[in-house]
Amino acid sequence: MSQPNRNRIGNNVVHKSSVNDNQRYLNRAKETRRAKDESFASQNVDINSYVLAPEGWEGLLFFIYFISIPYLVGSLFLFLFIAHASFVNLFIFDMSAFFIIWAIGYEVIVVLLLATIFISYLKYAKSSNKKKIR
Repeated sequence: MSQPNRNRIGNNVVHKSSVNDNQRYLNRAKETRRAKDESFASQNVDINSYVLAPEGWEGLLFFIYFISIPYLVGSLFLFLFIAHASFVNLFIFDMSAFFIIWAIGYEVIVVLLLATIFISYLKYAKSSNKKKIR
């Protein structure tokens, strides 16, 4: 009679350890699923944290930013890289070509933004790989 009791105790221990193993496995599976669900592209981005605009004036200020910032960046690009930081050379250019200067600035801003997004993605991928290793 003592033999069946030992089997019951032994089976009970095996059962408890398998339940614990199953629970650990489920926890690890949930963590990997969460890591897969949180991709770089699924992050929330709030434009108000990047652009200064008082409430109610967003549309007007976004339009002013859209017109003025690329023009200023284009003028700065022409001054630094084309005119070699010389005002004499800068005044040779026809600065009345607003759309051309705006388009140059727009392209410079787009390249900088794409580079920033790519660097952010690489940092995100590196940090997510460290999380997976743990």
